[in-house]
This record gives sequence, structure tokens and C-alpha cells, in this order.
Amino acid sequence: MPDNGAFLWDWFWELRQAQPPGFSGPVPISNGELAFWCQLTGNIIRREEVATMRAMDARFCFEFEKECEAIKVREASA
Repeated sequence: MPDNGAFLWDWFWELRQAQPPGFSGPVPISNGELAFWCQLTGNIIRREEVATMRAMDARFCFEFEKECEAIKVREASA
């Protein structure tokens, strides 16, 4: 990510930290949680930034699930 977008990583991880885990892995960040976070922090987020953070979150959830499956396979073969 370009340096001028580094704040999105900070925002993303701040939101992710507050996200409770689901039964089978991370739960995607909801619109309500994003709106509440904006209200709580005073951050103003543009549509394009929301789209970028949604893509980051989707990829995070996908990669997390992929790693969990890989761990299960390794444990089953051990």
C-alpha cells in the first residue's frame, strides 16, 4: 500500500482488534461497527476508503480461514 494510504492499515487493525471472534474464525466488520467506530473516533472515512477496508477485511478473513485449514491438515497428519 502506498505511504499515503498507511493510515488505512492503522484504521483496519484498530477495527479488527475490537472485532470479536466467530465460531469458525474472524467475523467481517459490519457497517454498523464501522459507523460506530467513525462516530467514536471522529474519523471521517470516504467511500473509496470504505471499499478498500472492506477488501482488506475480506482478504484477512479469507487468509485466516486458509491458514486454519492448513493447520488442521498438518495436525491431522502428525
